[in-house]
Amino acid sequence: LGRFLLRASAVGKPVLNSSAFVITIVAAVIVALFGTGIATLADLPDDPGLPVVDFIMMLVTLLFISEMVLQCLVSFLTYPLSFFFWMDLLGTISMVFEISFLAGTSGQMQTMSTGVDAVLMRTARAAKVGARIGRLSKLMKYITYYFSVSEESHQNKPAEAKVLSQKLMLALSTKVSMLTIVLVFAFPLFSIGQYPEQDLSMLQWSITLEQSLSQAYLDQQAMPTTPSMLFQETVLEFIDFYHNENYKPFRIQGFGEVVKVPGQLALHIAGASQLQEPNPGRISNIFKQSVPSCILEREHCMDGETASLYFDFKAPRQIEAAEDMALIVFIIFLMLIVSLVLSNTLDKMVVQPMERMLNTVKTMAGEILQQFGLEEEDDQTGGDGEMEETELIEGIFKKFARLASLAAERNEVTEEQMAGMDADAKGVMMQMMNVQVNHQLNDGPMDLQARMAEPAIAVLPVAQDVMDSFNFDVLSLSLEQNVQAVIHILFDSKLGRITGRTWTLPETFGKFHASIMTNYTDAPYHNYKHAVDVMHTVFRLLSITRGDKWLSTIDQYALLIAALCHDLGHQGKTNPFLVETQHELAMVYNDKSPLENMHCAKLFEIASNEECDVFKRMDRETKKSARKVCIATILHTDNVNHFEMVREISKVYELASDTCDAQALADGTELLTHYQEQVLQKNSSLWLELFLHFADVSNPLKPFSICKAWAWRVLDEFFDQGDIEKKLTLPVGLLNDRDKINRPGSQHGFINFMVAPLVLSTVKLFPNLHTVYTQMANNVQEWRNLWVKDAKPSPEEIAKKDADVSKIKETARELERRTMP
Repeated sequence: LGRFLLRASAVGKPVLNSSAFVITIVAAVIVALFGTGIATLADLPDDPGLPVVDFIMMLVTLLFISEMVLQCLVSFLTYPLSFFFWMDLLGTISMVFEISFLAGTSGQMQTMSTGVDAVLMRTARAAKVGARIGRLSKLMKYITYYFSVSEESHQNKPAEAKVLSQKLMLALSTKVSMLTIVLVFAFPLFSIGQYPEQDLSMLQWSITLEQSLSQAYLDQQAMPTTPSMLFQETVLEFIDFYHNENYKPFRIQGFGEVVKVPGQLALHIAGASQLQEPNPGRISNIFKQSVPSCILEREHCMDGETASLYFDFKAPRQIEAAEDMALIVFIIFLMLIVSLVLSNTLDKMVVQPMERMLNTVKTMAGEILQQFGLEEEDDQTGGDGEMEETELIEGIFKKFARLASLAAERNEVTEEQMAGMDADAKGVMMQMMNVQVNHQLNDGPMDLQARMAEPAIAVLPVAQDVMDSFNFDVLSLSLEQNVQAVIHILFDSKLGRITGRTWTLPETFGKFHASIMTNYTDAPYHNYKHAVDVMHTVFRLLSITRGDKWLSTIDQYALLIAALCHDLGHQGKTNPFLVETQHELAMVYNDKSPLENMHCAKLFEIASNEECDVFKRMDRETKKSARKVCIATILHTDNVNHFEMVREISKVYELASDTCDAQALADGTELLTHYQEQVLQKNSSLWLELFLHFADVSNPLKPFSICKAWAWRVLDEFFDQGDIEKKLTLPVGLLNDRDKINRPGSQHGFINFMVAPLVLSTVKLFPNLHTVYTQMANNVQEWRNLWVKDAKPSPEEIAKKDADVSKIKETARELERRTMP
């Protein structure tokens, strides 16, 4: 027998491991799992579909049997009675439920008393797939490896990682498959005896009792001298109905013995006293079923108050609690067992090989570092002389970082280093070694001092303290004064002297600015003055957050240009309107932010004219950087990105909340080093996008007179669009119908649901901005007062608005307290 098994193993093993056989078995398993379902979904007729499906399933069954026989012959020491054996056996036996003339249900009419519950068998076949994951992975890796390398390299190249991956996947899939089967078996056991999820009897009895009381009242009215016993009989039937159940009614309310109907004489109707038991000891055991509607309007069943039935659910609740506890204990036990098994598996298959790998990497890293002249430092170990794996990995990567630093230094020098070399050395470095010179932009104090001494270009249209605050009101200024404000920001302010004066000329910007102005329309809101207002707000954000400390002059300059141009060519219509009407812009930009894409395109179209090119003083790389900032920030002004931006900045705060809170307590004029590096500089691209979007929706953060003026303008623009939508018989936007929208009420919703979450998350990250949240809270109160005066709302509606206002005001106080030592 032994020789026979060895000979059979030698013959069967190549067949069992062949790619063709593995692919065939995998295909058979897929057919077994999904074949019948696919036939059902495709509505395949029984004639000739049923014989075809039966034939295919019989072939699959024969393949499964053949594979089990081969496995027994090839792995006669390990396969029989193993986990794989039992899973394969269950999977093979379960095939009888897929063949119609055996135990299958195909071709038979299903009734309430027929049908086979094959959940267990289908799970077994799922486990069969799980147990074969290792072989499937091996097949895929073999095919990839076969087509990517030659036979010789395959023989010479070690493949420990492939073997480890195969073993690990095979072992874990086995455990997970077993866990799945245990869960399928066990979980239904913990719902036995529980109260049914859908019980309509209580609702039906509430309706029946109401109908019975109503009929009894009518009978009593018709025959006052003869008491009606109809309702009492119904109550007794109601009590008897639940006699054998583990829950029962104990009181009915609203069905009093004396029925008082408004405008009618009170009548005595017996029955309610039959069911007046004391309350259960636990309120949670009471179930209340209200009557859907009062047929007979009476005391306790009118004006929103309805009659009710009360049930004692003590027994079902006890059963549910006991089974819930048992389920929790079972899950904890199962988790402990699985954790121990997986931990042991991972230790043997991952941790121990990883230790050997780390030792090898450590040795090789030391040898490489020595070749570059870096002696390996002594390991910092604890008292027991052992080092944690994470510390070892960290140490190795630090050493390779030093190696990368050396390599970088050998291929790049600064201007100062180049200046100290003679001509021959420069020639060798630049021509033969192709070393790159790192040009550094000098924005030092001497440079800034020189720029600050230059004469102003524009006449400041307002007082300096107004210009340097959020009280700056562009709507109160003439067009010429707005132009002067823009020039002041870009050339004469402290920010402008290190940005605008560095990267463009006043003459060039003047022509660029003139072209920008002509490309803005006379829309009520999205016009040139809105652009100036947003640019000024960005200017204030950069100033308050000390952008000069953590942003390059390129980024700040590009952001100011983007702010001025962020709504170029805006027609006063929203993106959804353009998409709905299939506007040319929506067609060009495939319905994705058509307005914002157009604004970017117009900006760079104007700048493509050399006389208007505000980027022409930049080299190629600097211009690419500025263009990237302009495009990213303008595209993020599309409100479809709003809530995603709120989520992103909230994530940053959650990861760095301690640092941000520490900055809130620091001197507002200074930035903590860790805050500057880990919050500001690390996420600078996100803050550029945030600042422009923040400025674009910042009207509610300004003094109320400014806030109100801009709100009226944006609503006028919405109403104009709404009129067109009505004319075109299009769905009218929620804020676009001038006949339905209450202006102050709309602003409350806009601030509460859109602006407030953005401002809150922003102020948490930039504590110096907390005053804008306070101003927003004051504005919400003003809008609430206007709304009450204009809409004459009910006390309930006012209470809801007041709750929102109180919440925002309390948040404002918390943000202010956060900055106090």
